[in-house]
Amino acid sequence: MRRHHFPIVPLLLLTACASTGERASGKPPPIDGPRQLLQGIRERGGLVLEKDAYGDGATKLVYLDQGWGPPETLWFYHADQGSVLLPYDTLVHLEQAGSDKPFIHPEHMTRFRFLPQHKTPNNPDALPVGFARHKDQVGLTCAACHTSQLNYRGTAIRIDGAPALADVSGFFREVQAALTATLADDAKLARFAAAVPGGGRDGASLEVARKSLMQTLRWFESYNTANHSSTMEGFGRLDAVGRIINQAIRFSSDPKNSLEPNAPTSYPLLWDAPRHDYVQWTGFSPNAGAGSLGRNTGEVVGVFGHVEVKHYETEQEAKKGYPSTIQSNELVAMEESLRGLKSPQWPEQILPPVDRKLAARGETLYQANCVSCHALIDRDDPRRSVTAMLTGIDVVGTDDTTARNIAEARVPSGVLEGALSPKGTKYGAQMSALSLVADLATRAVSAHPDAALKALANARLNGQQETAKQGNYTRNSEANPAAELLAYKARPLNGTWASSPYLHNGSVPTLYELLLPPAERPGTFAVGRWEYDPRKVGYVSDGQAPFVFDTRVTGNSNRGHEYGVTLPDADRWALVEYLKTL
Repeated sequence: MRRHHFPIVPLLLLTACASTGERASGKPPPIDGPRQLLQGIRERGGLVLEKDAYGDGATKLVYLDQGWGPPETLWFYHADQGSVLLPYDTLVHLEQAGSDKPFIHPEHMTRFRFLPQHKTPNNPDALPVGFARHKDQVGLTCAACHTSQLNYRGTAIRIDGAPALADVSGFFREVQAALTATLADDAKLARFAAAVPGGGRDGASLEVARKSLMQTLRWFESYNTANHSSTMEGFGRLDAVGRIINQAIRFSSDPKNSLEPNAPTSYPLLWDAPRHDYVQWTGFSPNAGAGSLGRNTGEVVGVFGHVEVKHYETEQEAKKGYPSTIQSNELVAMEESLRGLKSPQWPEQILPPVDRKLAARGETLYQANCVSCHALIDRDDPRRSVTAMLTGIDVVGTDDTTARNIAEARVPSGVLEGALSPKGTKYGAQMSALSLVADLATRAVSAHPDAALKALANARLNGQQETAKQGNYTRNSEANPAAELLAYKARPLNGTWASSPYLHNGSVPTLYELLLPPAERPGTFAVGRWEYDPRKVGYVSDGQAPFVFDTRVTGNSNRGHEYGVTLPDADRWALVEYLKTL
């Protein structure tokens, strides 16, 4: 039987404080009564608000059967990947910019659509889903962007592995504002200095707090400036690859060389991700060999793992790899735990039941219009695998900004100029952005050969072999060595009902509207509400709050994917009804 990392979690959970370690104060964190603690564990720690800032709310929280139980879920939510965004105690004790309330108060964090949690032993300060401690620092983990919630008539449904509605860039800006406000307000600063472990109200404590906050503020100012874009990402998406590239630039040359992250994409689904031959929206990342570890290492670079880039000129030097905060063994364990995650099934006990007669008619339409790219998959088959289907941007017709940025971006080599690449060549003064990210990921993995061996063994054990890419796209050539990057990947649509908005850039709010001709799709719509529309299949998108998505902005076009758009309206509804069953 294969051993995963997460089976230690039940022991950790049941031993409560004894296994959580100590805070910087030297005292274990307080946990509310045992009954509440055990109830929180059974319910996976989830917290819902009766009403939030955007008018959504719920009085009941449920999870669906996705193959995970509370131990796997709670471990996934707060597993340390090596992200070091800011000091842990700064986040815990920081106040909101315009209030003396804690920054991490659930009502405030849900403004960014982070999912609130009760205290659990591996989350003693009740941080939202996806926040993880690394020593005295705190950062983000996969769950922050790959766990969703949808509300329907007072019931909230949490879905592991689904794309979040998180406004991550808005969160960064608000942290900067809160740090600025604290440093500008003596009363705020005094409260912060007294609250942090080992602090106080004396002059020395105030000075220590001021220096720490100033250092953190300078980092956020630099980061937010380097990643400023005229294309607002808003809720439910991020230019993740663009921001990963900019972090790699930060480590190898200078943030002033950053590229504009103007191609936001929705957070991809995670169920079945380890079973794909290629992943990422443009299919540039293979899962064969140790590919999954390299891909996840790049993700940690983007979410604030720190990498110390070295200039190596010989193979012997390069074998040492790059020192980093990245927790490679945790990444391997997380990938393997995801192998057990299944897509969610339409919950007919909560949402309106599927019209089976209409869905049967929709199945015929699916076979005629969709299955050639979006293969059907058995969510219960333990050996299921997914062959990515890539379609060229000139064929699928969707917004090409993401694909072109990935294929065409070039950056200064910085400290790597003249260094040996993982392919055995020497870097020049410029390099492709993907080559820079690949260098950091490869060398960071090289520093953890034990994790690399585990990833290789898991790939072999699960039949993850190197394969040729499939689909209608242009292959690389001497004339255009990056041609195959100018494509988008189609995947099976199991669980797609829980993944709105649609298209790679989140430019279409519902499945029904995706089946309309592009000219009839909404030009603007609201995104960020958790309330769900089970008829059109997607989040409620009327009104102006919390964020208006404008398809006229660079990277936001809702054109393309003109499959099924000429169907009669009755057939569109039949196809939508069938998609609920996948």
